[in-house]
Amino acid sequence: MYTKKQIVVPEEYEGERIDRFLACYMEDSISRSMVQKLIKSENILVNGKLIKPSYSLSTDDEIEVTFPQEDVKLPFPEDLAIDIIYQDDDIVVINKAPGIVVHLGPGNYEKTLVNALLFHIKKLSAAGDPTRPGIVHRLDRDTAGLMVVAKSDRAYYSLVEQFSHRQVIKIYKAVVTGKPPREEDLIDKPIARHKKYREKMCISEDGREALTQYKVEKVWHKSTGVFSLLTLRILTGRTHQIRVHLSSIGNPVVGDPVYSKKWSKFNVPYLLLGATYLSFKHPAQERLMEFEVPLPSHIVDFIEKLESRD
Repeated sequence: MYTKKQIVVPEEYEGERIDRFLACYMEDSISRSMVQKLIKSENILVNGKLIKPSYSLSTDDEIEVTFPQEDVKLPFPEDLAIDIIYQDDDIVVINKAPGIVVHLGPGNYEKTLVNALLFHIKKLSAAGDPTRPGIVHRLDRDTAGLMVVAKSDRAYYSLVEQFSHRQVIKIYKAVVTGKPPREEDLIDKPIARHKKYREKMCISEDGREALTQYKVEKVWHKSTGVFSLLTLRILTGRTHQIRVHLSSIGNPVVGDPVYSKKWSKFNVPYLLLGATYLSFKHPAQERLMEFEVPLPSHIVDFIEKLESRD
């Protein structure tokens, strides 16, 4: 049994090494080392031909990635560090580190957040997908911040319902390039999967409703450019919603490898986006639960550079 992915290379990746491109562009699906293994085992083709890991891409190259699958893989416990903010019999709230994939997928069967949770928490809800025990929402690999995970089945169903009815409040911080057109605004633009570049999302009239509120907290005018710190609240939960919306108004998140053409010039380890506030109703106790964490260190480091003199 095999899983295949077809990818067309966007113009902003012209000249990029294929192993670096796939690790950045596919994000949660594959690591750079996995790309190199798949190339060596002849499971990656470009325009129908075998290539080397050092292959330099051209715009609109057609890549076919084949993931061999012997069996359906289930997650297993791994002793990986996680930052547990709170837990009881029903839920666990964690501050996810950037660079960590939330759950298993083709090319990613270990070192995920789920693997770590199974080691530290032992029992997670089995009500949903067996490859994603306890997971009711997710953050992108390079997005840091707060997540709630269900330990009991009653918590799983309650949290899923709260997310579907927009009763969960999620607030993010982001550093973006440029300054948004307004100090505060609601971005109301539907989002759909890109018809040509299938790993990307885009603004589309036939997409699903997507609502993002933002507020400009600070602006820096530097010799290297203009940057803004934003507070954002998402009222819907579409894939890559914040990143797509901010890119659509000309203010992509710094370091975003998918939605910013200048993502690599800033040399940041992860995109500068963090989920800093989360609130929801406790699944069993009916009380409001609120959690807040400081900005992740890689965002703090970038802001400190902005605060320093040119």
